[in-house]
Amino acid sequence: MHSAVHICDHAGLAWAILVMSLFWLFCVALPPAVAAEVNETVPRSPFVAVGRAVVPAVVNIRTVRSVTRGGVDTSPLQEMFRQFFPDEEGEGNRFEMPGSGSGFVVTVDGDILTNHHVIAEADAIYVRFSGERQEYRAELIGSDPNTDLALLRIDPGERSLPALPFGDSDAVEVGDWSVAVGNPFGHLEGSLTVGVVSAKGRGDLVIAGMTPRYQDFIQTDASINFGNSGGPLVDLHGRIIGVNTAINASGQGIGFAVPSNLARRIYQQLREHGRVIRGYLGVRTRDLISVVGEEQPGQPQAGAEVLHVQEDSPAARAGVQPGDVIVNFAGQEVSDRRQLQFLVADAPLTENLNCEVIRGGEGLSLSVSLVELVAADEGREARVATFWLGMEVTSLASSEPRARRLKETLGVTATSGVLVVAVEEDQPAAEAGIRPGDVLVALDGQEIPDLATYEQLRSLRAGRHDPLSVLVKTGPVENYVLIQPRDRGVEQ
Repeated sequence: MHSAVHICDHAGLAWAILVMSLFWLFCVALPPAVAAEVNETVPRSPFVAVGRAVVPAVVNIRTVRSVTRGGVDTSPLQEMFRQFFPDEEGEGNRFEMPGSGSGFVVTVDGDILTNHHVIAEADAIYVRFSGERQEYRAELIGSDPNTDLALLRIDPGERSLPALPFGDSDAVEVGDWSVAVGNPFGHLEGSLTVGVVSAKGRGDLVIAGMTPRYQDFIQTDASINFGNSGGPLVDLHGRIIGVNTAINASGQGIGFAVPSNLARRIYQQLREHGRVIRGYLGVRTRDLISVVGEEQPGQPQAGAEVLHVQEDSPAARAGVQPGDVIVNFAGQEVSDRRQLQFLVADAPLTENLNCEVIRGGEGLSLSVSLVELVAADEGREARVATFWLGMEVTSLASSEPRARRLKETLGVTATSGVLVVAVEEDQPAAEAGIRPGDVLVALDGQEIPDLATYEQLRSLRAGRHDPLSVLVKTGPVENYVLIQPRDRGVEQ
């Protein structure tokens, strides 16, 4: 019996091998048309069509910057240039520092949108399409650091370029598909990543040392890496819903894009004027916060509370006072400080605009004539944006005059941390006892080895209102202090 079973097993195995062989021969012998029909029954990803439509319109941007000792930022690079490449005047020789990023075509005749930080201070800008060897020399039409957007133009000759249409970012909802296309790390051209819209209306972000003044970011978990900056964020129809701008270097699945409706407005101004014309009111405001059950008679439920009125500004001339709550501007209801910021920026200049405020529980209607937010004000705001908690810091390796004087005068010998170079009066850092010359060693238990780490930690904690524990080194002495963040408000 045992022998019979063994023989049957061998016979069954042989039969199975024969059947499989015949099936394989049958499959190989299928006509090509039948094989194609079988393949077409396999469902294809909807993102294939998106990639086919979008990737050809996305470009790699290469920039060349001339750098001398005076043009290098406060970093170890500056000291390196000074030591190894001095000349008789003490300035560094001329160097070319390459950079890269992404952009995308918005008109068939050569308009390309990208980020301001991709082309900032570039001496030459070159554009190349995916899969091509030739480059186009690009002209900078205009740039707007306040939204981190820039407009380039190339001459395609007789070539009709593939252009991407703008979508409606206001119609985008959290959970909608989002597709990011760009050139990660400068050489992985035509990369496509997929995710969803994670959130909308993100603001108060600190972005790699350059913080745009006007923030209304779309947050996405579609993978965005260095080199993706300036590339498009699109929907399933290939329409632009955002311009990829920032990543969170210490987190995964968190990227930010300028919404398409804002990008379209900036693009139109850059195309028409070469710059962005914005209104300036001259107030600093914060969001109105009310406690349930503790509301005061006549207190509005929403609006922007005025913290400060700039002297001789349009707001001052109109009679706006600290403590006023702006509830309506130019016919639009004001829900918070950021909305007021955009309403002021987009409002027409030199016209009498209605500004409704609540003062002492009573409503007042004021007439405001805005002026243009000029470059000087923009520069002042950019500098203020480098402050956090009322203090400004720099790298311990910096040879900036302020840092050099503090290190020499106070005998700073620390090799890890960041150096405090300025402290504003009546601000959280000053109230905690921090002074210029102090070295910040750790923040909330996390060590601060360098300026880049400090900026990452600052970005993660932007908008926090609970106390922060900071390890401060004053001379040879280290001690912990608590800093209580405070709302500085937003300039309008």
